[in-house]
Amino acid sequence: MIELGQIIKQVLERRKMWRQYRQCLIIDQWDQLVGPRIAAVTSARRVDRKILRVRVSDSTWAYHLTLLKPQLIEKINRHAGENVVKDIFFQIGTDNGS
Repeated sequence: MIELGQIIKQVLERRKMWRQYRQCLIIDQWDQLVGPRIAAVTSARRVDRKILRVRVSDSTWAYHLTLLKPQLIEKINRHAGENVVKDIFFQIGTDNGS
C-alpha cells in the first residue's frame, strides 16, 4: 500500500510543483530551521529563482546573518532534501512595511 505522502509527492512532481512546495515549506518552517533567537529578529518572505529573501530587524543582525549564510543555506537544503536555495538576501525592515 502506498502512503499518502508518497502519492502527494508523485502528483506534485508530475505537475512540476514539488520544488515550489519545498520552497513554501522553508518559509513555513523558518522558525524551526533557524531557532528561536534568529527567528525572533527575522522573517522568511519568499524564494525566487533559488534566492531566499529574509526580512531582518536591523543592520547588525543582517551583518551577522550574512556571515552565517553558508551554514544556513546548507541547513535549509539538507532539510528540503534538495538544493532549493543557492543564496539568501537579507533585507532590513519590519513586517509592517518599514
